[in-house]
Amino acid sequence: MRVATAEQMRAIDRAAQQTHGVTGEALMERAGADIAAEILRRFSPRQSCIVCGKGNNAGDGFVVARRLKEAGVGVAVVCVTPPADLSGDAAGAFQRMVAAGINPVAADQMATLCSNADLVVDALLGIGARGPLQGDFAKAVATINAAERTVVSVDVPSGVRELADGEDPGPVVRATLTIAIGLPKRAMLTMPFAPYCGEIVVTRINFPAELLDDPALRLRYESDRDLREWIPARPPDANKSTFGRVGIVAGSGPYMGAALLCARAALRAGCGLAYLFTPIALNPIAKVGLPEAVTVLVRSVLAEWLDDASAQDILTHAADMDAWVIGPGLGTGPAREMLVRTLLEQIQAPIVLDADGLTCLAINAETRQAARGKDNVLLTPHPGEMARLTGLETAQVQAARIETAAGVATQEGVHVLLKGACSVLARPDGDAYLIPGCEPALAKGGTGDVLAGLIAGLAAQGLPVWRAGLLGARLHLEAGRIAAQTHGPRSCLAREVADAIGPAFARLEAAV
Repeated sequence: MRVATAEQMRAIDRAAQQTHGVTGEALMERAGADIAAEILRRFSPRQSCIVCGKGNNAGDGFVVARRLKEAGVGVAVVCVTPPADLSGDAAGAFQRMVAAGINPVAADQMATLCSNADLVVDALLGIGARGPLQGDFAKAVATINAAERTVVSVDVPSGVRELADGEDPGPVVRATLTIAIGLPKRAMLTMPFAPYCGEIVVTRINFPAELLDDPALRLRYESDRDLREWIPARPPDANKSTFGRVGIVAGSGPYMGAALLCARAALRAGCGLAYLFTPIALNPIAKVGLPEAVTVLVRSVLAEWLDDASAQDILTHAADMDAWVIGPGLGTGPAREMLVRTLLEQIQAPIVLDADGLTCLAINAETRQAARGKDNVLLTPHPGEMARLTGLETAQVQAARIETAAGVATQEGVHVLLKGACSVLARPDGDAYLIPGCEPALAKGGTGDVLAGLIAGLAAQGLPVWRAGLLGARLHLEAGRIAAQTHGPRSCLAREVADAIGPAFARLEAAV
């Protein structure tokens, strides 16, 4: 689905009413009804507390309160601002709520009401808020968070907004579930606010489809329910050839672990066979480190490094591979640059280019030219590698992650996955996808090698490389979370992230 900024969403709302004749009251009633239905479907609360502020977000909350009461749920509504200050559609929704027998409760009772509720609905403020929350709104956020209840935020968690450079985020509601109205908003899918949103569900309500699907909205988001449909099937009569072969051009004497982690993740992703192309001197390490992988011995000038002399031996197997990883632990220098260039020129299957492969691209113009315009290639840089590719400082990359990834993808004609907290996948056609979320356990050497292998394992099973990248990034994040739950975010190892890929698939497949 598309992703909107606050201004784009306001424009959609105006167009729905002024051009398509959908009234503000109709939009609000449908939003509140859909949110209440999702709450009932997921949580079946006995007692709820709906905390309302002002504007349309509060109006949606009033409709939610009415609908929950109609379903037999106990409802307490707290108005943080005086109801007399309400206007327009929000005032109408408040009047309909009071007519249904729900009267607001004084704000000084909020802490008790939140603590006594099974579920709190955050309808304080929407995406249009400006500046850090202060005064009564800041107190309301603190009260909601302190109650430690299931929290459902309407549209965005209150406090989420588009920040000016250097602006303090301020207080933010920590939601269990955020139900975005119409479209997900950019601010909720990026740092620093994505961790506050919990699970994200989108209700399109009764906005005209042509407004929500406008191709001019170049940012996109795929929910877990959407992504689970991309997971390759596992037919009962399959064999290892059914699920593809991954060729891995990675590793060296100092960094053989990178190749092993990559192959381990490709196999955990479900590919049928993982092939490690390795000099003979490193073969014993590969066989002991991962007996499930196939090793292919190739020539090289130096005993423990792949180089341009290895290229022809590798290419003799090109037709047999369904996807490739090139770069983790490979090393750099002219011989590796030539190797990467030759493989990029000759291989037509999906290629995940990572780590040292990206460095070869950044420092050698001919190698970079070999990748240009190849939509079978996915670059997977972390911010430092993206800085080398673009000539920017790492801080500049981080300050404009979406724009930087999209710029490289369109200029180079390749797919780009910019890793890090809230990863960004950009396509050569100008569309970019946001993968919200972060996990400190992934801030450790080797986890990027796991991601590269995971993506290639998915691509080998038939996914286009950009879809493999998007699904792989989501699974990698979930695997990191699972590994952190078992081993702690400080202590879990990259191989434990790889081994959590199976449970990550299970979580995604169970997405509601």
